[in-house]
Amino acid sequence: MNFRKTQISVVMCVKNREKEIERALRSVKKQKGVLEIIVVDGNSTDRTIEIARKYADKIYSDNGKGLAYARQLGAEKAKGEYIAYIDSDTELPKENLLIRMVEEMEKNNWVAIHAQLINPRKNKTIWEYCEDMHLKTKFNEPGERRYIGTIVCVVKRNIVLKYRFDPFMKYAAEDTEFWSRVGKEHKFGVSKEVAFHYHRASFKDFVKQRIWYGKGNARAMVKHKAWKLLLVPFGIMVYGIFQIFKCRKCIKCIPYYLVWSIALMYGTIVGLFEIWKEK
Repeated sequence: MNFRKTQISVVMCVKNREKEIERALRSVKKQKGVLEIIVVDGNSTDRTIEIARKYADKIYSDNGKGLAYARQLGAEKAKGEYIAYIDSDTELPKENLLIRMVEEMEKNNWVAIHAQLINPRKNKTIWEYCEDMHLKTKFNEPGERRYIGTIVCVVKRNIVLKYRFDPFMKYAAEDTEFWSRVGKEHKFGVSKEVAFHYHRASFKDFVKQRIWYGKGNARAMVKHKAWKLLLVPFGIMVYGIFQIFKCRKCIKCIPYYLVWSIALMYGTIVGLFEIWKEK
């Protein structure tokens, strides 16, 4: 495949990420095959925009409408044939990473592809260690998937324009809901390529993230009337117990799965009340 510099548009959706965005954008700037870097900001109050201006070709605001709206806005403003959604807490270790992902995607006749994720930090907290273990056992294996994320993901732009991220999904799970619709007609999967992901390192940040996931879970539940999603927090705990019996190294992850399930359930309940108030 002969890649021109006009094929990949990088879209990074951010909010108050001054501590990590420069590392991510610097690595994106080195990527071959990238036409443009688009940053969509969620009303940041720190130095995120100031830092983004040094690297981004275009900067837009989602006006506080949430993550799904931001992802869709970035795709609509893009010019490339492919959209690379790159989160601000990542780093692309190889300059040809995105090109190789696209080549692999086209070879498999997929419409999207996600990189495997590892945390490059040497001295990891328990939360980072267990996130790495979870990804190793649950995600980091090349092949077709029913769901992928949008942490380091390349997708054909026409797919995003057709299926669209739903602005109702303004928290996390916006990507899972999107892929659930795309997957009914198309295939996608996990790449052989690996990217760096700097997981939430502190208890506070880990809990905050999982509550955010729970709020997204609530919106997917209401949109699709999928009340079985209420069982997801319990499923996380059951999966954690299964892994602990299966893997000795996973024993230390008991707090990780316990806190995840509790925070997810709390976020789901809060999210349901929020939706009820909106109505």
